[in-house]
Amino acid sequence: MSVQLALLKSGEEVIADIKEFRDSKDDLVSYLFKDPHCIKINTDQLLIESESAPKHEVVFYKWMSLSKDTDIIVNKDWVVCITDPLDAITVSYEGRNDGRNESGDGRDDAPSAATTGGDNTDSGVVFNESVDFNQ
Repeated sequence: MSVQLALLKSGEEVIADIKEFRDSKDDLVSYLFKDPHCIKINTDQLLIESESAPKHEVVFYKWMSLSKDTDIIVNKDWVVCITDPLDAITVSYEGRNDGRNESGDGRDDAPSAATTGGDNTDSGVVFNESVDFNQ
């Protein structure tokens, strides 16, 4: 698995197992995003006199939440850049995806032990967790 973080023209940051599609001349045609999720960072806005760094909460939610597809082809023109995410983010993403579909019925929105702490909706799962990435 090659988990990478893509910034799209829309401003969305999408984390996924990203593969390239190339033609016979080795020109890039498009990308394949496997199990893509948007990722957002929420920072505590509370003003506290403390020497500790602010706490950040990472929120994952299914990208293209109304689609039943888990593999989505993305036009190369919509991708601004692709980078490797921080190790803590990769571990969190991989850990959440490894156990999130334990229902056995193939549904992405089925709750599992790995997705508690987020809000479950009919269109996908939101994963919330605090991750220390101020390394």
